[in-house]
Amino acid sequence: MSTPAAGGAAVDSLQVVARRESPSMAATIGADIGVALVRGRGSRVWDEQGRPYLDLTSGSGVHALGHGHPAVLAAMQAQLAEFAHGGWQFTCPARARLTERLCALLPWEDPMVLWCTTGTEAVEAALKTARAATGRRQVLGFLGGYHGKTSGSLAVTANSAYRAGVTELPVAGLSLPYPTAPGHVPPGAAPGTGHRFGQEILDHPDFGAGDVAGLIVETVQGAGGMQAAAPGLLSELRSFTSERGMLLVVDEIFTGFGRTGAMFGFAHEGVVPDLVVLGKALGGGLPVSAVVGPRALLSALAPLRQTSTFSANPVACAAGLAVLDTLAEQDLPARAGAAGDRLVRAVGALDVPGVRLETIGRGLMTGVRVAEAPAADRGAFTSAVVRRMRDLGVIALRGGADGAVVKWTPPLTITDAELDASVAALAEALHAEAGGRAPAAGVPAEVPA
Repeated sequence: MSTPAAGGAAVDSLQVVARRESPSMAATIGADIGVALVRGRGSRVWDEQGRPYLDLTSGSGVHALGHGHPAVLAAMQAQLAEFAHGGWQFTCPARARLTERLCALLPWEDPMVLWCTTGTEAVEAALKTARAATGRRQVLGFLGGYHGKTSGSLAVTANSAYRAGVTELPVAGLSLPYPTAPGHVPPGAAPGTGHRFGQEILDHPDFGAGDVAGLIVETVQGAGGMQAAAPGLLSELRSFTSERGMLLVVDEIFTGFGRTGAMFGFAHEGVVPDLVVLGKALGGGLPVSAVVGPRALLSALAPLRQTSTFSANPVACAAGLAVLDTLAEQDLPARAGAAGDRLVRAVGALDVPGVRLETIGRGLMTGVRVAEAPAADRGAFTSAVVRRMRDLGVIALRGGADGAVVKWTPPLTITDAELDASVAALAEALHAEAGGRAPAAGVPAEVPA
């Protein structure tokens, strides 16, 4: 079905993607996804045919408050009517207020903010800052870690296929083992006993620990399949880096702003990082990102070493203020923890012959791993399950090294009924693909426009 384009002519969005867009993106859009969206409200989105779907992706974690949240829309519209853009050289009240709000949320006595636009840009800014502050050249990431696909951030993104043939970086790099929690981490979990590591750095033939500026880590690996760090890992990293003059950089682009059950993932262990990278949910649907850390570190980056045209865009900053207000007013981090716990219990109650499921992650950054399936290729089986869930009216993405993880990163405002409906759709899809039968899942009635 074709829909009117901005200029008035009808357009088939999926056909245009397949014909005109680079396969770098188009291949995925046409495979597991296969939906062109025109509208979103709350946890729902609608396609070009007007069909509603329950959205378990929230725009890759961006819509923490849900699609079209009224407070965010009002803030965007008010700012847009006054002053939409001036460039990074010009501050404005929304930018100043958001800067102060972020500084008040984070754990340093005298913090500073380095504004960027996208997550991968902010990662590159963090890498530059770490090198400038320490005088060292290497920043290391972890196996399963994802920090972006621009040339600089690829140095710490684990998947070597993203580097092959497109950057000057070596295809194989040093990625440290990422000890993971044995399952989904429940709300209020104790920090644990920690995990000793580090010899991989000290023994590496190309450089010693004295050449490492820092380590960058996610508290839950989104692209890595919703793997949560083993309890105690962050505390161990904090000790390891502090003892060796390295910086601990925590990438909170996905985990930040309540998704794991705390405002920031590092707060679960009471660890204070050296730098934090923020993005996604902060802009309420618009691109804005930042590196935040102590003044002594952020001041190490000389003037003009990191700027970009749309950094701290006024409309995105206004949206960010509305996001922070709503997160606090509705205590959405606590809601994410409770909702994640409910999701895990519901998935744990499923009984599908020939299928064994594992839940991993934390809060509303949860993965359901197909650990055993009737098919030899668990990734292909999971892909079929995700497509069938889509046909049932529930949109989810896959992840993990083998593609066998169904990812739950819905808005933090998702209702219990919507969560239950998503698990019912998973159950029906699993039964269908495994050759069994299950009651029809259904999706709750369409929310009002």
